[in-house]
Amino acid sequence: MKIAIVHSFYSSDQPSGENVVVQAQFHALSNAGHQVELVSKHTDEEQHQSGYKIRAALSAANIYGPSPTQELRTFSPDIIHIHNLFPNWGSDWMKEWSDRIVTTLHNYRPICAKGTLWREGHDCYECIDQSAYRAISHKCYRDSAIATLPLAYASRERGHHSPILLNSRQLIVLNDDAFRTYNSIGLPLKLSVVPNFANEAHVESKEIEDYWLYVGRLSAEKGILRLIQNWPINENLHIVGAGPSSNAVTDSISPFPQTFTYLGQLPSDDVRSRIKHAKGLIIPSLWREGIPTVALEALQLGTPILVSDLCSSATSLTEGGGGSTFDPYDSRTLKNALHKVKANRAEMSSMAKHVYDRRYSEKAWLRSIENIYHDVITGR
Repeated sequence: MKIAIVHSFYSSDQPSGENVVVQAQFHALSNAGHQVELVSKHTDEEQHQSGYKIRAALSAANIYGPSPTQELRTFSPDIIHIHNLFPNWGSDWMKEWSDRIVTTLHNYRPICAKGTLWREGHDCYECIDQSAYRAISHKCYRDSAIATLPLAYASRERGHHSPILLNSRQLIVLNDDAFRTYNSIGLPLKLSVVPNFANEAHVESKEIEDYWLYVGRLSAEKGILRLIQNWPINENLHIVGAGPSSNAVTDSISPFPQTFTYLGQLPSDDVRSRIKHAKGLIIPSLWREGIPTVALEALQLGTPILVSDLCSSATSLTEGGGGSTFDPYDSRTLKNALHKVKANRAEMSSMAKHVYDRRYSEKAWLRSIENIYHDVITGR
């Protein structure tokens, strides 16, 4: 098949697992023998151009924005797989190609200005139940009413004006919770649950070291500050990542240098190595996160994961005993989860690999996505 992947890459200043997923899927499809073209824009490059903020706002509002039509006409794809248009691609072009568009919904952006259905420490459905313009009063995007306005406009009326939702022949979500949420908004959407996978990693095996690991964006919804607050003083936690809460994280851990180590952003190979040799990977999300890429990397490497029970994929990720769940607001459940991993790490490591191979491997993803592509092509 000829497959065009359309993606707007987020800024490298704000590390995104979504960017990693897109690259991994591009290579998987290419290695499977398909002809694949990545049609992309990069925020790192776009944001330095004159008038960028205005263009990005218009694109975010689905009013006007750059189109990949020229590249698509030249390539003439059988399938167009969209991952993210925000904030560098427009959406008007989708109508012309709607008979072959497959879109992966990595978050709730079409129905939530913030994209998370989470605000100020709790789930939030005001934009769905009341009005999308509630997001403006709450300053949901970058704590700015002005920055939130175009996103609120785009998600108005429960996403019923979203070009992504209206013009995709097939929509892919990452877990059952997202499936139920999008099914509830009142549009006749064709949805499939297809989890992502992680790139194959080859990491030198050696003894497990005396630390636990957090890897991810440092922001409120990721739960890193709550994790630090509840963390047992006698356990070592290494923190990898960056984000809007970076200063708060360093301030919080500075009185406890024997317990916390902040490593900042690291190259991917270094991150994989640290995951492999950690006692376990901690995912303390406070929002209904889908399937964090770093969780898949840990399962693939045989590192047990400790997942917040607020994460939508907590049950499936820990299925079979490859990890344990905990309540991010209850330090006792965190301590119990840590103890469980320490007492059963070898067995949990084996189960983590088994769960990955069965549910989250590249082979499993390819089988599902090729079936979806085939259905779209034959249906056309």
